[in-house]
Amino acid sequence: MIDPRSIDLSEFLVTWYGAPSRDERPLPASCDWLPEPLKKWHTLAARWDLQLTSTTAMISPENVHVADDGMATFMVDATGDWRWCVDPAEPDLVFDAERYEPWERSSETLSELLVHNTVREVVYGAPAGKRAVAASDEILSEVLATMDEISFGPWRWPASGFRTFMGSMMIAEAVETNSSSGWDVDVVAPTLGRLSHLDRLAGAHWRTRGR
Repeated sequence: MIDPRSIDLSEFLVTWYGAPSRDERPLPASCDWLPEPLKKWHTLAARWDLQLTSTTAMISPENVHVADDGMATFMVDATGDWRWCVDPAEPDLVFDAERYEPWERSSETLSELLVHNTVREVVYGAPAGKRAVAASDEILSEVLATMDEISFGPWRWPASGFRTFMGSMMIAEAVETNSSSGWDVDVVAPTLGRLSHLDRLAGAHWRTRGR
């Protein structure tokens, strides 16, 4: 298992998005109250011109505010229906919930969750990817043969059961289908050439994106 704490986000982003386009710039003084991991994430992400998230949206640090319930929402899903927040009194704890539902404590600390989300977003934003629906256990085993699972805590959004794996220049996300007929698997890489071996797996039917 890969410990999320061993993933250096700066090196990770360079691997997947190339060298940053600008030097690090400090956040405005008005953001000093934000938890340190959140400040570090925004400072790092601002060095790239690319949008690093698509299924989720990070609220700009200047617009993170403490609500009447004492919580500060820092991230939402793409529809704005699911939210993640911190309590400034305990800034390393994360809470999440669907809109209008009560907050529940996340399985991950803020630092872990920010790494988790950054890695997961690559699955949807990488230049090249392949997706198989209802893949068998055997196919999944072959797909993951050169990868190790990242020991991320479980999420309730977008559904429970998602698992993330990483190898040399590849990331995979797998979730068992509701019908228990197999696994939905996404595998991504910087180029399709790094995924060409997947086409040789007997019984696997891939949908391909990128080049």
